[in-house]
Amino acid sequence: MFQFPDWCYRKLPSLAIFWLIAWFAWYAVLWYLSSGNPDINSGPKIPHFDKVVHFGYFMIGGFCLANFLTLKNTLSWKHIFIIVVLAGSILGAIDEYHQSFTPGRNGNDVGDWSADTLGTLAGCYYCFCMWRRIKKTI
Repeated sequence: MFQFPDWCYRKLPSLAIFWLIAWFAWYAVLWYLSSGNPDINSGPKIPHFDKVVHFGYFMIGGFCLANFLTLKNTLSWKHIFIIVVLAGSILGAIDEYHQSFTPGRNGNDVGDWSADTLGTLAGCYYCFCMWRRIKKTI
């Protein structure tokens, strides 16, 4: 399995506020993208590719929020995991509801919401693995 070299992990910002700002920026971009009508005629048609996009985008959000909570050093990993996955799942549901009011978009898609939740879970898990590896090298 591919792993980044240890020096890559040391280059990540270590201020909690950076990750909180990154998470808010991530959500602002999500809201902006959900407000528009995607150009569905560009590129090849790949079945369920939108689920992959949802998963990947929410993985980034879960990673940012998990990093923020980890660097705050006030919660256990169990609590961080629960908070991050709940936040990602709720924001995914809000995003789907928001899309139902956007012309040209289909909202309230359970498959998209599931991909959002699983992506958040994956981002949080990757953050956990990354910090575990960092602590082993220190």
